[in-house]
Amino acid sequence: SSDVCSSDLDDRAYEALVEHVLDGNQRAFESLLSRHEPRVLRVLRLLGVPSDDREDVAQEVFVRVFRFLGGFKPGNPFAGWVYRISVNAVHDYRGRVGRRRRDEAEWTPGLEELAADDSRPERRDFEMDLKRQLELALDVLSERESAVYVLRQLECLSTREVARSLGITGVTVRRHLGRARRSLQRTLGAVEKKDRGG
Repeated sequence: SSDVCSSDLDDRAYEALVEHVLDGNQRAFESLLSRHEPRVLRVLRLLGVPSDDREDVAQEVFVRVFRFLGGFKPGNPFAGWVYRISVNAVHDYRGRVGRRRRDEAEWTPGLEELAADDSRPERRDFEMDLKRQLELALDVLSERESAVYVLRQLECLSTREVARSLGITGVTVRRHLGRARRSLQRTLGAVEKKDRGG
């Protein structure tokens, strides 16, 4: 089964790819794109970018990746650097269009892979329903809380990596994560109570 938290390349391999891109190798950049596009799209979705705009915002992310690639510091996690650009792009997007509620029912392949296989449809439906509830619940979080929760809990970055990605301290990451968890527990608890007719 696919592990959302697994990485297909280590950071040294990414650094080598970055060097090739900076040397003008177009195929190396295409390789970087193909490896990160699913993750970027998943983060954009979880941070509330509607499906109609997601490809455009992802394209903006990769334009920025290309433009600022020379500023990437070897020794730092490449994925964390891309996540930071993604979060900044979402912030800019919200500034342009205002925050819109998510009400789509479709799921990206990356999220569908988290569900159980087709041999247990009732479990798959249950897990997909939990993901829908979680995604709707993310809407109650502040922009920073949502970014911290998505990167730490759903993208499995370490506290240090989240702090680097967002330009904040580890203490701030833990504080926002604690708030996000409490908000999500309250929101999901209320949804569960409502579903039970309570």
